[in-house]
Parts: sequence; structure tokens; C-alpha cells
Amino acid sequence: MLKQLMISKKIEQRRAALAELEEQEKGLETRAEQVEAALAEAQTDEEIAAVEDEVSKIEAEKEELKQKKANLEAEIAELESELEQLNSKAPTNTNKERNDKKMTEKRAKQEYFTREVEDFYNELRTRLQARANGQVLPPGEPGAELIIPDIVVNRIRERIGDYTTLYPLVDKITAGGRVKLILDVDTGEANWVEQRAAIPEEDDSHLTAVEFDGFKVGRIVYIDNSLLEDSVINLDDYLTKRIARSIAKALDKAILLGEGPTEKQPVGIIPQIPDDNQVSAPAEYEALIPLLGLIDTGEDASGEIVCVVHRQTYYSKLANLTLHVDAAGKDVVMLPNLAQPNFLGLRVVFNNYMPNDKVLFGVFDKYTLVEREGTRIDMSGHYKFREDQTAIRGIGRYDGKPVIPKAFVLVTLVTLDDTAGETPEDTPGNGG
Repeated sequence: MLKQLMISKKIEQRRAALAELEEQEKGLETRAEQVEAALAEAQTDEEIAAVEDEVSKIEAEKEELKQKKANLEAEIAELESELEQLNSKAPTNTNKERNDKKMTEKRAKQEYFTREVEDFYNELRTRLQARANGQVLPPGEPGAELIIPDIVVNRIRERIGDYTTLYPLVDKITAGGRVKLILDVDTGEANWVEQRAAIPEEDDSHLTAVEFDGFKVGRIVYIDNSLLEDSVINLDDYLTKRIARSIAKALDKAILLGEGPTEKQPVGIIPQIPDDNQVSAPAEYEALIPLLGLIDTGEDASGEIVCVVHRQTYYSKLANLTLHVDAAGKDVVMLPNLAQPNFLGLRVVFNNYMPNDKVLFGVFDKYTLVEREGTRIDMSGHYKFREDQTAIRGIGRYDGKPVIPKAFVLVTLVTLDDTAGETPEDTPGNGG
């Protein structure tokens, strides 16, 4: 086992060195672009000679880096082969677990990479190659858009959850079309009637009906043309990962801070929180715990209260609350669970779009996110010739808003000195 750990460490070091070489390669590419620009501006023989000299240096450095990379890759391959041989001699149960995992992954790939998925990526590859050759349909022309199969759309949705912290918490609804959608999000109780009686229709004027639109979100993703010759599996991993990650970041920010229809965005939670649920308090348990009582989900008492906070705020203001001194002056230490952060048992979720020194408590399934069907890929009008890359767009349509804004409380953390001079009307719990 010790030898395996040692080999793994060597592999890790060599991969880090390989990554450094790849960064150096990028630097050379930047220098090459600068030299190309200098060549276009060169007028005299001396200037042209200087550019040629720089070109020779860059080419020499490229060849040296190429050789170093080849050596490192060979070392990594040899070490990985040695590690695999050692692992094959490990106890039977470890081998069984590894084999079971491989079989599960293999079955998952077989179920995912259906004929429809392969046909989609083959068509995408064909279009990307045509785009690289300058043959592209104008935007809006029939056939210019490429509709993603449902199975790939679902994979992107699943991967969105890998890169976002708020998307998994909210109530999600998938709807077709692009017209406005009005949903009944009321959580009132059902009616009891005799078994053959009709369910009475109530006056719907008091129901919580919320209107949703479908705003477009998307990003241009660049695919290196070398990937066009790669396997469908690698192309799928590259594409779905990048589309999911970019949409995930946009959704997280919109769920938290979205500016609404005027900016063609979902409505965020924080802008909609009522004044009475925006409070200030010191970072002390006795001040923060009562504020949870401000959360109001109406008649529906279900739902998990989650604490959303910026990572820096948690470690600087909340994590140390678990360190105490008893009445006798002795340290009573309950180390904070840094691996699984919590606030007195409440789940803590990090989000980098949360402002520093603020904490958001809430029942996040009281935020409804509507996802429109029709996520798609289309060819972009941009092509990065120098980097030998082709651009595509991944596009989705979403809208969302907090259907019960009182289900959230935003706390601004202040020091005790800041609250010393406050009047009763300014104290936490009174909209201060």
C-alpha cells in the first residue's frame, strides 16, 4: 500500500509539471501572436530580421517543450502501468469493488451513448468541420440550428447540479413553449368531501398565481478542432461540461440576485425579501437563532431551512461560534465541521455570489425555477483562426422568482460596537 501511495505521489508531481509546461506553451502562443503582429508592422530589413530571430527562438522553445512533455507523458504512463499492476494484486474485495464500479460506469455509458446521441455528435462534428472550412449557414436559415436530443439535455441538466449550489435546492418545473406561463403555487389544504361528491371549486382570487416568462441564457463555447477527430465520448464530456458549468453559474447568480424582466433575467431572492426580513445582528448564536422565526412559509410548514453564505464569511464569522468557554472559565471546544459546514445542525451552502458579511436563511423550495424545453446548440459566427478553434453556442431558457418572499431572511453581520447605539426600532427582528 505504501509503494502505491509513493507511485501516486510521483504521478501527481509529474502531472503538475506537465500542466506547467502546458502553461508555458500558452505563453509561447501569445508571443507568437505578438510576433505575427510585429511582422505585419515591420518596414525595414532590420525589423524583419529581428522578427525572424524571435520566430527562431519561439520555434526552438516549442520543440524543447514538446520533448519535455513527451518525456513526462512517457514517465506518467510507465508509473500508471506500474500502479495498475500493484493494484491488481490488492485484496480480492478491493478488486471486486473496482470491477463493479467499472461495470456500472460501462453500463451507464452504453445506456447514454445511444444511436440518437451518436448521430447527434456525428452531425455536430460534420457541422463544426464545415464551419472550420468557412462553410456555415447564416443565422436563422433552415438547418442552421442543431436541436439537442432529450437524453443530452438531461445530461446537461444533471451536470448543472455539479457546478451550482442553489439550483438543487429550488423547486424546478420544466415547461414547453416560449409563451408566458401562469402557475398556481398555492399550498393550501385540500377539501374533504363524501366519496361520490364533486370537489368544490373555490374562488381563485386568493390563490398564489405567479407568471413566468422564458429568458434566454447562453454562452459561446470554443472547441479545439483537434477534438473533432476525437471520440464521441470525449466530445460529449467536453461539450456538456462547459455548457452546464456556464449555465450553472448564470442560474446561481440569477436565483440569488436576478434583476427581473427589465434585464431579461429571473427575479432573485435577495431583491424580493421584505424589509421586515432584512435585519442586522452580531455573529452570535443568541442573536441569530431568533431570526429563524421570521421565516414564514404560510400554511405549509414543511421544507428544510438552509443557510447560504459566502465561504469567506462562514470561516471568518460563523465557524468559530462552535468554540465556547463554560461558566467556570474552562474551554469547551466543539470543533466546527469544516468538511460538512453547518449552523447548529442547519445545512450550510456556500455561494460566491452572496455578499460578504451577509447570511441568507430560507426554505429554498419556495423559489420556483421554470426551465423551458428546447435547449439547443447552434453555430456561432465567430471562429478563432489563430487558436484553431471553432465556436458554438449552448442556449437555454429559464425564468424564476421567489413565490413566497417571506420564506427568506437576510442577515447583515455586524460587530457588537455597531449595534451598541441602535434604538429598539433598529434592532434585529425589526427590519433594521
